[in-house]
Amino acid sequence: MLVLIAGITGSLGQRLAKTAQDHGLHVRGLGRSPEKLPDTITQSLESFVQSSSHDDIPALDRAVAGVDSVICAYSPTDILSLDGCLLLLRAAERAGIKVFISSSWNNDWTRLKFGDFEHYDTCIAFENHVALTSSIRPVYIFTGDFSDLLITPYGPGAPTLTAEKAVFHYWDEEGLRKRQPWTTQDDAAVYTIDILLNGDGVQEGCGGFFTIASGRNTIVEIAEAYSRVTGIPHELECKGSLSDLAEAVAESRRRLGRSRSWEYAPLVTEFLVNTGAFEVPDDQLYNIVQVKAPTTLDDAMQALISSYPA
Repeated sequence: MLVLIAGITGSLGQRLAKTAQDHGLHVRGLGRSPEKLPDTITQSLESFVQSSSHDDIPALDRAVAGVDSVICAYSPTDILSLDGCLLLLRAAERAGIKVFISSSWNNDWTRLKFGDFEHYDTCIAFENHVALTSSIRPVYIFTGDFSDLLITPYGPGAPTLTAEKAVFHYWDEEGLRKRQPWTTQDDAAVYTIDILLNGDGVQEGCGGFFTIASGRNTIVEIAEAYSRVTGIPHELECKGSLSDLAEAVAESRRRLGRSRSWEYAPLVTEFLVNTGAFEVPDDQLYNIVQVKAPTTLDDAMQALISSYPA
């Protein structure tokens, strides 16, 4: 099987390429900067198609020619999530490809309405437009947060970190009980390739929605793991009620507008996490244990801390 990985030079793209090669798949890469790939991946590629941008149509058409499946691993920017993915999908249509994994390694935005979270509006718009207009039925894979975000302003608890202590924030007591799904990029790559090969209906071109998670944890559990790994004590701080948070989100939207939505995205994320918008029931999870044991929270936290500058 020949698989095209668009965005292969990115963090997830490289992991997907290595995993696919480990499974005996032939991999073609698409990207702007082939020099970003390590030699171990480059030397094993079927080929690399260099593009000038996401809208380089001739490069897209060369990239999809003769491949069996497409994995779109573009960075999750607003333009690439909508414009980039759609142009790549149209190229796949022209080439007669039926298996297309969309760039969707994020929280389950099917639970949201358009406008609930601006960053996911591009994903909702893509899915809706493709369902209306395309012969391709894409695969969408939900991961929750990537573990890289666990202790950032976009992670559960939006912690404030110093050398003396870590302060994790919540809104209302109910927010402490919500379990936020998360996945390491290594796990996401392994599970994605398994879904490509073995996911129900995927190879038949039926597409579908799949949910994977290395773990599902509360703000309290994440804070405790941080302290175990770093030895730094933590505190939990209530910042107000959910109605206070909802008003803060609404005020930011009025003041900043959608073109500056990234400036208030952490607030929106806090609201969605504290209301449990992305909690995943057991029966919705893909059977990842049959593929590999998921990374533990402590191991994911250790890898994250180790990646930070000393």
